[in-house]
Amino acid sequence: MTNNDNIEMNLDSLSAKDVPITLDTMTLDALSKMPVDIFDNIYLGETRPHSLILCIDVRGFSDFMCSYEEKTVFSLIKSFTSNLLSCINQFGYNCSYYKLLGDGALVIWDKLDGTAIKEAVDIFQTYMEFSHEELFKPYKNLSLGGALVLDTVYKYEISAEASQLKYRDYVGYGINLACRLQNLAAGGELIVCKKLVDIGAVYAKKKTEPETLEKLKELKGLKPEDKDSLYLYNGINPKILSIFKVLSLKM
Repeated sequence: MTNNDNIEMNLDSLSAKDVPITLDTMTLDALSKMPVDIFDNIYLGETRPHSLILCIDVRGFSDFMCSYEEKTVFSLIKSFTSNLLSCINQFGYNCSYYKLLGDGALVIWDKLDGTAIKEAVDIFQTYMEFSHEELFKPYKNLSLGGALVLDTVYKYEISAEASQLKYRDYVGYGINLACRLQNLAAGGELIVCKKLVDIGAVYAKKKTEPETLEKLKELKGLKPEDKDSLYLYNGINPKILSIFKVLSLKM
């Protein structure tokens, strides 16, 4: 099946009328990764021990909302989220799940491999550059920061009886870690977790500002080993594919 093929599906649970809807395969693929499940792909209690989690967020957005009129804020956030969605669908084609978070996003790959890391980095770098050169150009205090984490996640799905919609989500320490670490990233910085550095998947340099390290130690809900050091992404190990062929991941 090619990306130009069309698939006809009947979304009974979403419409009062029995109206067939024709969607191309790229659209179907994108829908399968969103929080609302229209395909009945139920997964209950699935554990993914080696998942890659990317969390990105706008620096300075709270001050921006306080400083500009609602029309300006809504215009920017609509452009930001629509372009971010396009970026994720284009550069994160193999991701398992994504959730837009207003001025940021959470993207998850169920399995860590070279493709997942490359896609995660491509999403961050591409959108960071686009935001800097286009969206944020009139607003000097806005920038993009993020965190990339390797850890276990749990997949689950629930249904709302009244609407018959199924909602799927992920939970896990790695998601909490990514969301907390991204707060410590300055504009243009991608923080990576110690596990990614230890297995040799990425190159990184330590973030050494005393004030930032003090904030790291004050974060709640983190394991002691994740409070010792902060690592900034500094490139993908070019031997990553061969590494994953022989690597035995142990959490």
